[in-house]
Amino acid sequence: MSDQTLLIESINKHVELSEHDIMLLIGSARKRRFKKGQFIIAEGAAIRKTHFILKGAVVAFFIDNNATEHLIQFAIEGWWISDIQSYIAGKPALLNLQAIEDVELYEFSYENMQQLHKSIPALESYFLIITQNAFATFQERVQHNLSLSAEERYLNFKAKYPKLVLRFSQKWIASYLGMSAEFLSKIKKRLV
Repeated sequence: MSDQTLLIESINKHVELSEHDIMLLIGSARKRRFKKGQFIIAEGAAIRKTHFILKGAVVAFFIDNNATEHLIQFAIEGWWISDIQSYIAGKPALLNLQAIEDVELYEFSYENMQQLHKSIPALESYFLIITQNAFATFQERVQHNLSLSAEERYLNFKAKYPKLVLRFSQKWIASYLGMSAEFLSKIKKRLV
């Protein structure tokens, strides 16, 4: 599958683009590669970019005052990721985006995306749909973190994202679920 195919299939799940639209979209993309461990965005940098993952895996996290990492988002092939505050407002990024595998992605600047939204109304509809879906997932995550036990959160995560459980380290999954890796290890042992 070509890189373009993955992007177009992702979009076509929600809206349909013409060949002309696809050419405009791909023409606005910058293909980039990052080695495992490299930062795509570092906390504090003002980066008005959004990223579509073609190959590999990325995590978005911040580090609190106690030097603890808190995972906010995962991204794998076919997913979008960015520091939204930096992307939209040009403010310093609150998050670090780091490749945890070798990564290939399409990078789109905020300015190019704004122009594409004007030129391709279906693309604006696509981003509205995926943003609404992402916000619904975010609300569900917050509700689960406030109302479910750690074991229930892990089981829900495992059911919803079985591929991520196999692909991401226990450290990252535990951070996403709001617990220590050691505590998640105890939960997994208990479940076996």
